[in-house]
Amino acid sequence: MEFRIDLRDLEFYAIIGILPQERKMQQKIIVDLWLTYEYAQGFVDYAKVADLIKKHMQKEQFELLEDALISCANLIKESFPQIKNLSIAIKKPQILHNATPSVSLFLKFE
Repeated sequence: MEFRIDLRDLEFYAIIGILPQERKMQQKIIVDLWLTYEYAQGFVDYAKVADLIKKHMQKEQFELLEDALISCANLIKESFPQIKNLSIAIKKPQILHNATPSVSLFLKFE
């Protein structure tokens, strides 16, 4: 059986971005993800997934959202090899005054 986990609005502060002010101060980050996994191979602990993402992004201080997404996706897959599909998005709600930019990544593992 294949199950799906949705993790929405994971909110924390981290240094991320290429603008000078983004390299100096933490900003609010919101991560949304969903993943599917094969239950017969073990369950996926969504609390551990959330903690993994938060700690990793705070430690690495990525410049680009794309690099953060790739790195987080690889880390999640390494930690939970039973994952079949992963969709992850990172939002930066404070960087623009009239919009919330986000970048997302979808991976299908065979």
